[in-house]
Amino acid sequence: MMGRIGRLLAATFVATAAFAGLSSGANAQSISGTVQSAGAPVVGAQVRLLELDRTTRSGARGEFSFGDVPNGAYRVVVGVSGYASATVAVTVGAGTATAKIELKPSAMPLREVVVSASPLARTFAEQFQSVESKGQVDFLNGSGASFAEKISDLPGVAVRQNGSAPARPILRGLGNNEVLVLENGLRMGDVATYDPAHATPIAAVSISQVDVVRGPATILYGPSTIGGVVNLITSIVPSVSDRPYSGTAVLEGNSVNDQAAGFVNSVFSGHNQAFRLSGGWVHAGDTRIPSGTYVDPGSEKAFRLDRLPQTFNRSSEVGTGYSWQGASGMFGLGAKHYEMDWGIPGVPPSADFADVPPTTSRIIQSRNTAELRGLVNIGGDFIHQLKVDANYNDYTHSEYPTQQDASGVSSPQANHFHKRQFNGVLQLRQQAMGKWEGTLGLWANFEDLTIEGDQPLGPNSLTTGLAGYAYEQYAASSDTRLQLGVRYDYNKIQTRQDPASPDPTFRTITDSRLSNAATASFGAVHQFSPEMSGSFSVARSFRAATVQELFANGLDAASGTYSIGTATLSPETGLGVDASLKGEFAAAAFEVSPFLNFIDNYIYGFLRGDMIEGFPVRKFTATRARLWGTEVAVTVQPWEHVALRASADYVNAQDTNNDVPLPFTPPLRGLLRATYQSGMYMGMIEARTAASQARLGEGDTPTAGYTVLNLGWGIRIVQAGVVHHISLRLDNALNTVYRDHLSVIKDFLPQPARGFRLNYELLY
Repeated sequence: MMGRIGRLLAATFVATAAFAGLSSGANAQSISGTVQSAGAPVVGAQVRLLELDRTTRSGARGEFSFGDVPNGAYRVVVGVSGYASATVAVTVGAGTATAKIELKPSAMPLREVVVSASPLARTFAEQFQSVESKGQVDFLNGSGASFAEKISDLPGVAVRQNGSAPARPILRGLGNNEVLVLENGLRMGDVATYDPAHATPIAAVSISQVDVVRGPATILYGPSTIGGVVNLITSIVPSVSDRPYSGTAVLEGNSVNDQAAGFVNSVFSGHNQAFRLSGGWVHAGDTRIPSGTYVDPGSEKAFRLDRLPQTFNRSSEVGTGYSWQGASGMFGLGAKHYEMDWGIPGVPPSADFADVPPTTSRIIQSRNTAELRGLVNIGGDFIHQLKVDANYNDYTHSEYPTQQDASGVSSPQANHFHKRQFNGVLQLRQQAMGKWEGTLGLWANFEDLTIEGDQPLGPNSLTTGLAGYAYEQYAASSDTRLQLGVRYDYNKIQTRQDPASPDPTFRTITDSRLSNAATASFGAVHQFSPEMSGSFSVARSFRAATVQELFANGLDAASGTYSIGTATLSPETGLGVDASLKGEFAAAAFEVSPFLNFIDNYIYGFLRGDMIEGFPVRKFTATRARLWGTEVAVTVQPWEHVALRASADYVNAQDTNNDVPLPFTPPLRGLLRATYQSGMYMGMIEARTAASQARLGEGDTPTAGYTVLNLGWGIRIVQAGVVHHISLRLDNALNTVYRDHLSVIKDFLPQPARGFRLNYELLY
């Protein structure tokens, strides 16, 4: 199977390079310009050329340039904190096209260009679905240590806590295998959705932008996107810069877990080539909690604690990449190695080991990634652009549950996961034909999973996914655009015998599941006025049951359960309806986004009520689910440099077969934030609040409401084209003891205590 993947990757490489070599660049020119405000240059602004998916930053005199641009019409979008975003249209013909972009000071939050909700990057107001996005500065200033925590202030985005390392995003009440976490639009080859103890193999300090698509995203990204997509954008493949040396450096310290983290990404650019070197690390201890006595609900034993036991996190990564950019397009390769060692919280070791055994454990993870990107400007009458994105992941992780003997010494028994995965997308972008434009796509995903050890959770397996799709757009009028998408998926899971498995079933199993599905989406965007727009979308989505959900049979000590699959599970099918009304004015902005999601054969794990080997049994089953709710956000700028923001979200999730709520649904949440933002200084005070949650599903427990106060201060310093961002945050300033409803350990331990966090970001 790996040989087949290697041949496919090599063929993709050769085909892309061949197209690039055959494409003509005779009509290519360049775009250059300046970014300024009130006559003064703006340094370090992000400048994005939408149609070619290129990004650069303004230099010491506010200058920027894009070379090797084919003739045509383009949009240049500019954004930087402290100013309102600006978009200019540029036509490239003979000679160099120029653009002089004037930014107006604004304290309103920056609206990032979203690259994950459609084949082409588009501005926030042009999206057919409800989306959110965070750029690097805003993202790094978010509360918490993990990427999931740092986006949990976005409407509709919650976080499931089990320590910071394995924290996972929850979108509109859905998580696990209904929400897909991607890196650069591609699958990461991990097993983070197997249970709450598993982590996503990426460090927050290495992320340059996060896009969140709330609602079904199957057409572009395939199965496991019924609830949406979180796309973590990094620079594995570099972009050619107009400066010979550019990049970013990030440092972060956090007192709540004694964290020290850093990441450096350096790009060396020539005329039309770029070479990248990167590296980073995270070293964090156990997370502090408000000091107190906490009672384990399982043993009813009290513990005096001031930290979450076994929540340390240590990771490191190194990477390199190369890209070529010319008139005919671009081609790039990148690779990185990432490894991580983290703990899973639970009852700490104690002298009373006979009656109160520890439930903590440790996991070691490694991921090797190779990524390929190609863009060819064909210029044909039907297909004008070819785009290839692909990656190969070799992922391993080993779990070491803590077991005490009479001497109190840990005697680990390990489980080992090894997953090799290839994910590739070939997009053919159509030439605009009258009012029509669109993209045809081919998608492939292969996953080879091996599980070994004392307690394997499932059989060895090979998963094959193939799909074709069309994503078309129609300009019904100057104010209205329509979207139609169709996709067909072939998905097959084939189990493989493992004669050495300690489980007799896995030694002989040769089962398979074939799940084919047709999905579709329809959307509309209407511009009611220059300041106000509305969108509507409806989508049918699909997800095949995973190997674990079908065939699991083993002790998962890391999550403290014995998991049992159900081989008769059918694929999930969803019907999602989403609407959004957006307004963006000079001194105010708002968005209201109601949604409704029906899911047939909704697969979930529940505690069966019995025990195997001393652990509660988690059984997978299916039901019908209905989720509805809304997100609301309003921002006003009452004075120069001051913005006030209020947001809220609500989800009502119901098991309609049994007429009971679904478990672990986020409660009503709200955020109030006051921000001071100028070109140089930033100040922030916010209150995050959550109502009590008493709508309980099977195996769920209630939580009380809470309010947490956070404070922040920052400064932006510009020196000779280099930008320094320095920020200081105080999270949970009042040291509030609170329990988040989605936390796996909420009945035992609270959320993190007061913590100071210092961030430094260098753009050069």
